[in-house]
Amino acid sequence: MMIRAAIVEDDKKEMQALRTHMERCSKERGFLYTADCFTDGDAIVENIRNGYDIIFLDIEMPLMNGMDAAEQIRETDKDVTIIFTTHNPNYAIRGYKVQALDYILKPVSYSSFDEVMERALRVRQESGGRYIKVKVRSGTVKLDVSKIRYVDVFDHYVCYHTPGGDVKSKTTMREVMEELEGESFFQCNKAYLVNLAHVDGITGNDLVIAGEKIPVSRARKKAFLEAMNQYLAR
Repeated sequence: MMIRAAIVEDDKKEMQALRTHMERCSKERGFLYTADCFTDGDAIVENIRNGYDIIFLDIEMPLMNGMDAAEQIRETDKDVTIIFTTHNPNYAIRGYKVQALDYILKPVSYSSFDEVMERALRVRQESGGRYIKVKVRSGTVKLDVSKIRYVDVFDHYVCYHTPGGDVKSKTTMREVMEELEGESFFQCNKAYLVNLAHVDGITGNDLVIAGEKIPVSRARKKAFLEAMNQYLAR
């Protein structure tokens, strides 16, 4: 499992402690991670499109406090796990408003960090959802794989079509296929990769997805039907 974390903390000593705890926890629990560090709430709000999985958020900071930052984060990302760090447990009750997973009292000990991380990892695994990070002009967007209807190539861009709108990224279909390997996707022709979960039917040489017609090449039609049957038989 890869975890993309953000640590938001204005105290250098506490920030280093969280970085050290994350390194130790990743080794003991067997996950990979990256960790970006910020010193104030406004900085994490500006960078939330980087697609974090977990944010350790200090509540008491000078420019934008953690609670205000969390409220703005939730406007953009409903799924990221927020864990508050604070000297004052009285702040914790407000965490329910922004669906925070938990809070850790400072100074943060490894035992308390590990306990919260164990819960955070379990929640992410039990949610069953898988997300990918897609690079866009403004940064990175986190997409739920199950909600990607299909992917196509147009004018040197790859476009992810989802119920919430289209997301364009300057990458290649080969890279997309590698990222989605093991998921229920089928390349019906050179320019289209479809999510079998969203295929509503087939008409002639076209697949129907959310009312749109997606061409399937003659050479791949048989393979598509076999893949579709296998998917439906699961």
